[in-house]
Amino acid sequence: MWCRGIRGATAVPQNSKDAIIAASRELLRQMVDANGVRIDDVACILFTTTPDLNA
Repeated sequence: MWCRGIRGATAVPQNSKDAIIAASRELLRQMVDANGVRIDDVACILFTTTPDLNA
């Protein structure tokens, strides 16, 4: 078994809960698809935001 980290970043069109969730969901989907990640392989997911996103 091996361990790897994957990093991604996204931008949102507005500071709203819906926009942040939609952009995060799309980023996660693209990262999973691009890297062939299976749900059973995931040990941890960490989300952070910049100070301007506070919705």
